[in-house]
Amino acid sequence: MSFALKYAPKTLDEVVLGSITLKNKLAEYINGRDLKPLILYGGVGTGKTTIANLLPDAIEGRPAEITRLKAVEFGSFSDVTEVFGGPPMFYKLFTTNDQKRSYIVSNEINFTQKAAIAFRDIVDDMISHTQFIFTTNYIDQVDIALRDRSSCLVVPPVSAKDWLSRAQWILQQEGIVLPDDQLLKVLSAQLQVSSSNRKLLERLEDFVRSVRNPPSNPGGVIVEVPTPEPINPLMAA
Repeated sequence: MSFALKYAPKTLDEVVLGSITLKNKLAEYINGRDLKPLILYGGVGTGKTTIANLLPDAIEGRPAEITRLKAVEFGSFSDVTEVFGGPPMFYKLFTTNDQKRSYIVSNEINFTQKAAIAFRDIVDDMISHTQFIFTTNYIDQVDIALRDRSSCLVVPPVSAKDWLSRAQWILQQEGIVLPDDQLLKVLSAQLQVSSSNRKLLERLEDFVRSVRNPPSNPGGVIVEVPTPEPINPLMAA
């Protein structure tokens, strides 16, 4: 199993976050102090979708039931009202499974202008009992009125120091011990190429593989295991 799957965070506490502002704002949602729709934005691979998927569980304190929407399917006013108008399954005055709130998660909310106008009213009507969580790479393309109704929270890239504790834990699970300074070099080299958490996990996987399968050395001379080259997402595509 790839490290991206094997070591994907299972809870919000396992997500590597480098921003105190981000941590504090998520805590407000978890503690019920903010009920506005949440828009997570930032670069590719910084953890937006992971946070969006795990935040409902953190709010509930247990696995939450989530409705997932594909925003690309909303191209008109009628598309939105067909899902939320009248008595469809998503529009509920009461939550399911005795949850504190209902949860609607949508990645890349590139609604058309007409669909966005319709969605504004839906958000206003459902805010008391439904938590909307959106993610996007392009915050400037999100409807300005929807942004005004929401908490817009940037998910920035994390540093090698932010990743150090999680990376050391991963190596320990693989039976590998590496001094912090050496591991920081491995992490920093990759983050200079790409801020993607997925690519960083791929880099760690390559590193573990290189340690377990070092170059052959028939002469018995001690050879330092070379650090794998950073993974460039453009080359890997």
